[in-house]
Amino acid sequence: MDFFDVYALITLATFYTLLMSKSLLQHKRGNPVISLGKSKNGFAKYLELFFYLGLVFLTYLVIIGAYQMKFFGVLELFVLFNTLPTRILAFVLQNTAIVLFAFALASFKDAWRIGVDYHQNQTLVTEGIFKYTRNPTYIAMNLLFISYFLLYANFFFLGSMLFIIFAFHHQIKKEEILLENVFKDDYLLYKKHTPRYFFKK
Repeated sequence: MDFFDVYALITLATFYTLLMSKSLLQHKRGNPVISLGKSKNGFAKYLELFFYLGLVFLTYLVIIGAYQMKFFGVLELFVLFNTLPTRILAFVLQNTAIVLFAFALASFKDAWRIGVDYHQNQTLVTEGIFKYTRNPTYIAMNLLFISYFLLYANFFFLGSMLFIIFAFHHQIKKEEILLENVFKDDYLLYKKHTPRYFFKK
């Protein structure tokens, strides 16, 4: 285990600490947090539920990667690359992801929730980091998962990373439909001037 392995575990712990702290704070204030799995559409509902499994699986892969443990004895056979530049890039992306995620949680205030809940009052958040991107939390998590792929580049990480990015993108589009229905012109104006990711849609 080297510096990059230790730092991968630190960023993973930091991510979960931020996520759980914000969720517990919201719960203490009487605000519902978990909305994944409440979709009316069958495919979307199962995709949301598989998000949890993907997150758990990715966490497991990071831990066994950092400790150089065996994964059914085959991880070494599927290594795509392992270079110092990609490990340094992973380090940079991990720091960027954690900072962006922290800013996003702070900007959300009491509007934070995981998923889309059609039965709860919604708040349109356009301040803080949301002035520059409509989905800073998803971007932060994508960057974090990409960084772990760069650090432990094998087909297992590649598959997990691609699934998470696909699931997030699907979730973002569903949330956009909800926000358009709830906030109408206010959201359309916000959508017009603020990119979905880093660039205009």
